[in-house]
Amino acid sequence: LKPFGLKPCLFRPSSPSPLPIHSCGAERGSQRLVAAMPIKVGFLVGKDTDLVEDPKYYKVGNASFLKDLPNIYRVDPKSHEYLKNCDAGVKGQAHADVAIPWYIKKHYDDIEVDIIFPEEITLKRLKSNMVNYIIGYDVINAVFEGKDRLKSMISMFKSCGNLMPSWDVQEFIYMKSLYMTKCKELGVPMAPTIFAFKKDRTPKKLLSQIKAQGWKTFVMKQSYMAFSLGFCKLSVEECEKNPSILEEYFEEHSACPEYVVQEAIEGFVRNWETRCFWFNGEFLYAIANKAAVSTKDGKEQIVTGDDIPKEFLENAKRIGRQALKCLPQLKTPDGHPIPMTLIRTDVGCSDTQVYDKDTHWDPKKKTFFLNEIEYGGTTYFIRHLKFDAIPLWSKLYADKSREIAALQAGEPEAKKARTMKRPAAAVLKKPSGN
Repeated sequence: LKPFGLKPCLFRPSSPSPLPIHSCGAERGSQRLVAAMPIKVGFLVGKDTDLVEDPKYYKVGNASFLKDLPNIYRVDPKSHEYLKNCDAGVKGQAHADVAIPWYIKKHYDDIEVDIIFPEEITLKRLKSNMVNYIIGYDVINAVFEGKDRLKSMISMFKSCGNLMPSWDVQEFIYMKSLYMTKCKELGVPMAPTIFAFKKDRTPKKLLSQIKAQGWKTFVMKQSYMAFSLGFCKLSVEECEKNPSILEEYFEEHSACPEYVVQEAIEGFVRNWETRCFWFNGEFLYAIANKAAVSTKDGKEQIVTGDDIPKEFLENAKRIGRQALKCLPQLKTPDGHPIPMTLIRTDVGCSDTQVYDKDTHWDPKKKTFFLNEIEYGGTTYFIRHLKFDAIPLWSKLYADKSREIAALQAGEPEAKKARTMKRPAAAVLKKPSGN
């Protein structure tokens, strides 16, 4: 399960969206505070892996707010295209990256929502908003769209100055060696790792490094990559017998800035990988999944809430909190430090022998370790939860926008009392057991 689920074919130029949405014209009571001007907030969308219009979601959430969602924002499950790019009559569903801003549009009068399709991203469009949240599409998607597109996206993301998270945070997460090195300095447990940088890597050098550490099997990952592309599991023995295995890998993935090479943790696939969601540095909920290869029915298993074994949840939260400390300070467009937006920390578990000469994990005990850090464009697992997370995420993004607006206006703290038409049923409670 990876972020950036929308396939590159989905991003075809087409007619522009009918947004920006001015959601500031609803009824206003005498006891409400009316914002002089709405806060203009952009959302960069582009998911096809995080369904909201789904029977699983209907068991816990109310999707009626999506009844008037224009069909152009729905995705055809077969072609993975937005319906605006499909033939007339094709049906699709809304995903979390669209549902969240649409909910804000429907319930928060002081927020002017701008849902931005990938092909609509321009520097002018981004700068027209006070802030833009990456909630779907990002630079990783642009990697699949060619060098020119990638160069253009990086240039815009660096210079627009109002993305959340900011470019320095994004790049810190994209380039895995940056956050992993910092995490190591902070004592965050991770699988034994070698970074193979583009400037000086060779198949022979890498294999020599792996053997020097004592590994028997290893996995290859890549920075600036998604969809598990470039991932493979290899053994030292087979690479020694057939040097072309690594040679071909290096040739095929020569453009990648760095390979992340780790000793294969055999217990990883049969234990729960627990993914914790954080906002403002506070824990929100977690999901845990177990690989299909280790389940009885051959299907990936996903659990959440109190179905996550307590030992796995508590250790994932502990390590996640440690990992959050490695991240750069998030700042508003004008430089005010603010708490971090969405971060997801993925924690694995080892219960087998690790052969790395510098790692001393007890194979008779469970050792929990950080596997990955992701941010706003990741999968939220909305339909798998035991509570309706759409109001939760909508409030978090709305309040963060208010916080930024207040700081930039010179106010001491973000105003909480704003024009808002949220119904009583949408009153939020922190989910228990998540």
